[in-house]
Amino acid sequence: MDYRAPVAPPCDLDQVKPGITVAAGARMEFDGSGWAQGRIELLPPGQGWSLLSPEPEARIDEHRWAHQARVFFGAELTLVQKKAYPSGTTPMADAVEVDIARVSSSSSTPRATSRVLVLTVPLDRAPLVRAAAAAGVRAIGGAGFDALLARARRAWQVREPKVAGDDARAPLVVTAVLAAVLLAPVVPPGEETIFGVKGARERLQRLGW
Repeated sequence: MDYRAPVAPPCDLDQVKPGITVAAGARMEFDGSGWAQGRIELLPPGQGWSLLSPEPEARIDEHRWAHQARVFFGAELTLVQKKAYPSGTTPMADAVEVDIARVSSSSSTPRATSRVLVLTVPLDRAPLVRAAAAAGVRAIGGAGFDALLARARRAWQVREPKVAGDDARAPLVVTAVLAAVLLAPVVPPGEETIFGVKGARERLQRLGW
């Protein structure tokens, strides 16, 4: 099953069902714990923001992600597919759609929500991402990121472009949140570089976030 070309859901995000529609009529489904079913494959590095985390688990903690988003990035973050880990175990690989919006300064002003797709697999299943990260480390002369790469155990990826909504910055906002939560360096799509949460924040600032 090819998960690499999700189709945008309807504009009314509240009406979107929990499955993710993908290319050729296929559909990624989720079990009762919100775990994605079927084989999960990352996109080529040029099609998403890739992160390399030292944490081996695929745990998606909505409360923690939302807290980081609100406190440090002025954003409201919610998961479309709610995750549960009833036995304390986590999946080998997973996927989730994330709704992200700028926190409104006025309660009377509606928030414009955009949706992005996040994927995660063990790093040994993401050789292209690891190679892109290594190239980024070489391009910046190491700068300590060589040590971060050596400790990395899991790859996360935020698909570019967004799945739905009007804010083109949404994938980068979610990437910045994950970089902060996971303490993970970021490999941007289409660039030979690597940076941390500070670099992600600076990019968002340049984009007016």
